[in-house]
Amino acid sequence: MAKEDPHAKLGDELVKQDLITREELTTAQKREQETGTPWYRQLIQMKKMPLGVFEDVLRREFHSKTARDEHQALGNTLLDLSAISEEQLTEALAEQKRNGRLLGNILLDRGYVTRQTIAIALSKQYGMEYTDLSQCPSAKEALDAVPESMARKNHAIPVRLEGDKLTVLVATPQTRDLLQDMGILLGLRLHAILTTTDDIRAEISRRYEEFRDKRKRKRIPEKAPATKAKPDVAKGPQSVKKKPTTQKETEIVATEYEQIEVEEAETGRFEEIAQQATGMPVIKLVSTIIEGAGNSGATDVHLDPQEPEMRVRYRIDGVLHDVMSIPADIEQAVISRIKIMSDMDITETRHPQDGHISMQIGEQEYDIRVASMPTFLGERVVLRLLDQTSVLAGVKDLGLENEDQNTLTRLIKQPYGMVLVTGPTGSGKTTTLYAALNQKNVMTESIVTLEDPVEYQLSGINQVQIDDDIDLTFANSLRAAMRQDIDVLLVGEIRDVETARIAIRAAMTGHLVFSTLHTNDAPEAISTLRNMGIPSYLISSALTAVIAQRLVRRICEKCKTRYTPNKALLKSIGLPESLKSLYKGKGCDYCYHTGTKGRTGIFEVLEVTPEIRRMIAAEESTEKIAKMAKLKTMAERCRLKAKKGIITPEEFLRVIRT
Repeated sequence: MAKEDPHAKLGDELVKQDLITREELTTAQKREQETGTPWYRQLIQMKKMPLGVFEDVLRREFHSKTARDEHQALGNTLLDLSAISEEQLTEALAEQKRNGRLLGNILLDRGYVTRQTIAIALSKQYGMEYTDLSQCPSAKEALDAVPESMARKNHAIPVRLEGDKLTVLVATPQTRDLLQDMGILLGLRLHAILTTTDDIRAEISRRYEEFRDKRKRKRIPEKAPATKAKPDVAKGPQSVKKKPTTQKETEIVATEYEQIEVEEAETGRFEEIAQQATGMPVIKLVSTIIEGAGNSGATDVHLDPQEPEMRVRYRIDGVLHDVMSIPADIEQAVISRIKIMSDMDITETRHPQDGHISMQIGEQEYDIRVASMPTFLGERVVLRLLDQTSVLAGVKDLGLENEDQNTLTRLIKQPYGMVLVTGPTGSGKTTTLYAALNQKNVMTESIVTLEDPVEYQLSGINQVQIDDDIDLTFANSLRAAMRQDIDVLLVGEIRDVETARIAIRAAMTGHLVFSTLHTNDAPEAISTLRNMGIPSYLISSALTAVIAQRLVRRICEKCKTRYTPNKALLKSIGLPESLKSLYKGKGCDYCYHTGTKGRTGIFEVLEVTPEIRRMIAAEESTEKIAKMAKLKTMAERCRLKAKKGIITPEEFLRVIRT
């Protein structure tokens, strides 16, 4: 007879509680048939069912199922074992019918069976091993592999670790079916053995407390008693004279001794964390987090210390998504593991640190920048994933409208001048600059980039890492580059007036210069340079174009659907109220049920024509300059993308200030 799926009725319960929709349940069950991954795991991966909520509902459902069904199977098993008589079972079942109590508790209260007998019967009923609690001590390797908070949460006592197989003791058969996520989190195969205990959480606490005590005794030797002067027997006790110790000397000795104790304790604590960080469970967990980020297209991984657990989030298409929580017991080990991988100091927790990891995820090569920062609740770590294949993007891949694309392509071919790309952090400026450099011929032109930091390695191009600590600033590097017979210069950012002056001089002396500024739109770049103290006549002579940009999330092509927008929404983004339809993503497996997949750019391109050059030199306002240039603003480009079905109106409102 096929074993009943313990989760079969859980889906209906989730729908009934409005935690998921019937459509989401059907989709997850269909994917289970295709992939073999359980449907409830599909729901968690689709971010439709938080893991903690799922566990709570699952526990309630199992306990309810036990109350409904266990009496028949347990009673029959006890009869087979000759542990009770049919008359005793009949009496117990009658009482259960009256008050609804569990059959096992009724039999215990009546004195018909012991707890051990119940446990043995349940082990046979569920096909599990049974062992006496006192005959199964916990090995230190097993306790080391499982944080105490995780063991308590899952009601499981770790006892043995053999390779990737972890044996745990559980007090109820239902607990075994709830351990799958614990195994996934630890990267281990779990084997559950049934045992008997009045309070499994108390037993877990007791074993971990003993484990910690043994570790302390092993690490910190007992203090030797103070050495006392022994009297010389030959001379008699009066021959020994003891110099009185002053209060000040006593305080100094006590302070020094306390400091030694603190240092020993700190050293021991870091040794313990380092040992945990190099353990297989933590190694697997960190690898899973990073690989999951790469496979989902995340650009950043955030590890935020919170109460009571550390939160892990991925930034996908510019938006943060909760992924998992890490138990407090291992969060320091996880942070230390990341520090070890990125060649950072695991003992330094009070100051920010930066590191770097090179890693292959699937077929993609990633450079991962790691930055730590101390917070009130612990260290916060952010990993920036840099996909090396993204530097291969060309101008055609940026999302420019045809008119703007032709303008930029033409400007890139100019022998000299300055092209500025503007926008806030994370708006894709670096990608645009690299796309421009990809259009240049590295065989016939000398190209140098000045970056802080160098995020991507570009073949055939000389890249300089700016380092203010050794006075290798943008300004100093620019001066050096001017003496290097350069054709094309990329300056990562114009941060100060000195860098601006040298970059403009380079553009006016036969170099093509690309750089960035932090401004909200293209004309504002002219005002920013003026405010830096750069004369307008120099700006007009050097500047050839300003490109302002933002990144917007694309509607998922797999689930794009047409709908009729309300008039208020159309009005809010400046589209005619007569417009009959727009597009949105309804959510699917391909886009993780967000309705969006990938990002594209929106741009406004201000080309400095002879007339615009004259207006800049005459210090005309940026409003007049934009009007004369007939500038197509980012808002206009955004409306066009919404009408084309590339982005949603909501995305317009998220990115563009109206």
